[in-house]
Amino acid sequence: MKPPDGYPPEEGRYVRGNDYSPVAVCVILDTFDFAIPFELTQLVMAGADTGAALSGMLQTENIGLEKIVCNIVANPNLRYVVLCGRESSGHLPGESLLALKLNGVDDGKRIIGSKALTPQLSNIPVELVDRFRKQIVNVVNLLCRPGERDVKSPGLDPEVITEAVKSCYQEAPVVFQGYTLYDMGAYPEPAIFHKIASKLAQPLQAVEPGKSKMGAGLVLSRLLPGTNCRECGRKTCLAFAIDLARGKACLERCPILDEAEFTENRKALAGLLEQGTKDHGKY
Repeated sequence: MKPPDGYPPEEGRYVRGNDYSPVAVCVILDTFDFAIPFELTQLVMAGADTGAALSGMLQTENIGLEKIVCNIVANPNLRYVVLCGRESSGHLPGESLLALKLNGVDDGKRIIGSKALTPQLSNIPVELVDRFRKQIVNVVNLLCRPGERDVKSPGLDPEVITEAVKSCYQEAPVVFQGYTLYDMGAYPEPAIFHKIASKLAQPLQAVEPGKSKMGAGLVLSRLLPGTNCRECGRKTCLAFAIDLARGKACLERCPILDEAEFTENRKALAGLLEQGTKDHGKY
């Protein structure tokens, strides 16, 4: 099945391969993206070279995971995700991906069963989550524990990733690491094309006159990276968001917002802050 025009809808840190492949490779990025370890890059390229439809990195348990969901449901050929690399102890994006497949989200769009700090999928409709869970038959879990350095561990070994991808597109079922894998064909419903940017471009109704600074901060925090890296001088992204709402901080203090993955978030934040200034002097 040919993916729709504009696929993949979301930009990110990934390589696009064979659109008709049934598998995507998700490598957890457990460091800042200006210091990506070579062994993680090797995993991404092993997936792409072997025939994965998409092979890339996941850093956060919220916006990063939302982008993965959008790109997968836009290609019905995708039926498996190979999860590898080592878990990020702060964000737990790998655990969140597994919990999303297993449990879905609650009424507040929080991933059920995730122990991450902010496993909130606020920018995509629940229908996309439901479709993702139905379309993806298995998340092949090769994830290593946080801090693992042994490149011969399955989740850090490019040869194992190569074998995993190949197993997913075999015509006859094969057993790989306890999973029975084969190319079962495309999901029998049309692609869902959803671009997060289209929602982020018009978020201004989220903050209404009379809302508290804390409430405005909560809205703004949903668009921040969620890394709690303290580069901005605050202990958490929420604290920084509240400072933004109070006019005590500027977006330039968050270096992660300059990364390509967060371009649309930064635009949306700038729009919110500009509108807040026009409507209320400050929020």
